[in-house]
Amino acid sequence: MLMSKHFPGTFREVEKGLSRSHELLLKSGFIYPQAAGIWHLLPFGFKVHQKICNLIYKTMEKYGVLNMSLPILQPKEDWEKTERWEGYCRTKTMFVTTEQHSGAFYGLAPTAEEMVTSLVATRTRSYKEMPIILHQIGPKFRDELRPRNGLLRGREFSMSDAYSFDVDEDGMRASFELMRKIYHEIFNQLHLNFIAVQADSGSIGGKGSSEFMALSEGGEDTLLTCDTCDYGANQERCLCLIPHFEPDSKKEQMKKEHTPHARTVKELEDCLKKEAPQMVKTIFWIADEKPLAVCIRGDLEINKIKLQNKVRATILEEASPEVIERVTGAPVGFAGPIGLKEKIPIYFDESVQGMCNFVCGGNEKEYHFVNVNFGTDLPEPKEYYDLVAAQPGFTCFECRNGTLQKKTGIEIGHIFQLQDRYSRLMKAYYQSQEGKQILIQMGCYGIGTSRLLQTIAEQNHDEKGLIWPECVAPYQVLIVPINITEESQRQLAQQLYQQLKDNGVEVILDDRDLRAGVKFNDAELIGFPWRITCGREAKNQKVELTCRKTGKMEVIGVEEVLKRFCKS
Repeated sequence: MLMSKHFPGTFREVEKGLSRSHELLLKSGFIYPQAAGIWHLLPFGFKVHQKICNLIYKTMEKYGVLNMSLPILQPKEDWEKTERWEGYCRTKTMFVTTEQHSGAFYGLAPTAEEMVTSLVATRTRSYKEMPIILHQIGPKFRDELRPRNGLLRGREFSMSDAYSFDVDEDGMRASFELMRKIYHEIFNQLHLNFIAVQADSGSIGGKGSSEFMALSEGGEDTLLTCDTCDYGANQERCLCLIPHFEPDSKKEQMKKEHTPHARTVKELEDCLKKEAPQMVKTIFWIADEKPLAVCIRGDLEINKIKLQNKVRATILEEASPEVIERVTGAPVGFAGPIGLKEKIPIYFDESVQGMCNFVCGGNEKEYHFVNVNFGTDLPEPKEYYDLVAAQPGFTCFECRNGTLQKKTGIEIGHIFQLQDRYSRLMKAYYQSQEGKQILIQMGCYGIGTSRLLQTIAEQNHDEKGLIWPECVAPYQVLIVPINITEESQRQLAQQLYQQLKDNGVEVILDDRDLRAGVKFNDAELIGFPWRITCGREAKNQKVELTCRKTGKMEVIGVEEVLKRFCKS
């Protein structure tokens, strides 16, 4: 490959405020935007992505996983069987199109559980045919409300997704552990700094899942890990022990206090001379268009994902001030649980259990109740729920000794134990050895391959540009003649280029008639692992060999170059 023939070249100016990896991929000419959340993979970017995919395909095959391809256009009827069509359409997650003649509805694949389960349900008959693990890499489409951060949050992207089919839960868990091993091997081959943590299963479903997170200061996910044991989880899934607060031992009589201008917990602390853990704050939500309230200790926050799972809502949003006032008769900051039960459901977090003489909203403007107690002023809840959002500094639930530490990361993989979530609804049975019809047990496993490209860039760059690992670099070696018009430099560069290419080395020659500084800057920006510079010593058949990762440079002869990079 010749740099003079490469498209589109590098860019010096890009949009401000981008993450470093996003900025560098744009500047170095790996990606280019077409519209919000829709990206061109330019020739260099395409080569990197292709290498990522090939590495995944080979690793899957190594462990007996079967590579294939599933449809992008997915019939509405299959999604209705799993009861997901309405939810995906209501949340505007799925792009939908219609067939011109019949008007039949299709979804553009946001995921592939329906397609692969339908396939296996029609083609698998006996226990003898399992276990099966099927894998594909293909495009996915999700109508992101706010696509952002380049390839990390797009409307069109590429994914590796695998699906396992087993005769029982033990087999499903064995397949799950095999895929966990495969994922570790893939991410290690890509030289990623990552951890596996517990995660929420979201719209995919199932009873157990793990996320693989590439650690990065620019990551969009918050992780909490224990500083004592190996427990770690996405913040939305993290279990914890909340900070202890000793309640009052003697109940006092409830009274209503005038609290002008005290809407927040901090303002109430100053006004009533009470601490936040002595308060119960009431937060109002709209779950699938119906209001509900959550009561939690004043120093804690609500985990939206936990709440959404608990109430089984497709759409969950915080209620507007207008809704809060309509339901409670009080403006935001003065609403509370007393008298609400007859109007809307109330969910009490475990943190309020056992509280005594607490403060809560008075459901009247500028008023709060103090010395409120369950059983006298407020009915004792029949059930308490774990709805608290874990925070750094809380105690680890697993070992009950360590402290949770905050890390940020980029989700690069997610594996799920689905059980019979899809096989039951799509009637995917197999015949057992005893002749019985039994539901297939499933797992599913996803890697965002296009986001992997940017994740690798996020973890492999410096102030000058990208530093690609050799396994995915668009070209292993760049040859730069300092002056392409100088005969000895040009001839040696062309000689080395041809010899390396003939020996199967991925090599690119910068044959542009530009200043050496421009070519060196481009080389460092693009991030080729090795640079061979043909300069003054070219007439002596010597070159400078520079490693992009370490910056180490050495002067060596042509024969040594060939020994370094040629296999034979």
